[in-house]
Amino acid sequence: MTFRSPARATAVTALGVGALTLLGFGTATAAPETATWADNGTVYNRTISNTTPSAGDTITVSTKLERTNATDEQINWLKDWHPACLTYVVDSAKIIDSAGTHAVEPYLELNPEFIAGDFTATSYKVIIKEHFGDVQPATFSAQYKVGADCAKGVALTTGIEYLSNLGHHADFKTRGPAITVGGVPGGGTGGTGSAGSPLGALGSLLGGFGSSK
Repeated sequence: MTFRSPARATAVTALGVGALTLLGFGTATAAPETATWADNGTVYNRTISNTTPSAGDTITVSTKLERTNATDEQINWLKDWHPACLTYVVDSAKIIDSAGTHAVEPYLELNPEFIAGDFTATSYKVIIKEHFGDVQPATFSAQYKVGADCAKGVALTTGIEYLSNLGHHADFKTRGPAITVGGVPGGGTGGTGSAGSPLGALGSLLGGFGSSK
């Protein structure tokens, strides 16, 4: 009759958990990043919820626009530029301003490399302002699903472009942050236990913990 002592079973379990973490089977950690810049009295904070996603992941991209002087800026339209391998998540585009959260659809153009919100057609107006310390910014956000056709390990640029009463801002298409796609959903590296794979290596690590007679 075979049996396994509690101490040996505990050691195998601990080693297994440690080996899984070491070999990349732990919980994936999102890597959010923000790019900040300023131009013509407006400060931009553009945040991506995970700049190192895996294929199949969904990421959120948010751009906050904030005035630093007393001249109001009214946004006519805004394009959110993204790699063509990202797919826009329907109904996720939102604009958040001092009046609350507004849906952008159906006034949203979909293009393989950008989405564009037309705020001249909406029932609300997007106006950012700063009056005697009363700052009223606006944030445009949307979600995208990362496609399997995204180039792995390559920095893919993102950015914005928009038209306002203060002019056409066309120089921010690649201001970032960039995203770098890699791995598989969950942060693992794949493998089914074949020779040379992470699971195969795990099997070798655990091979020495056989049953006691």
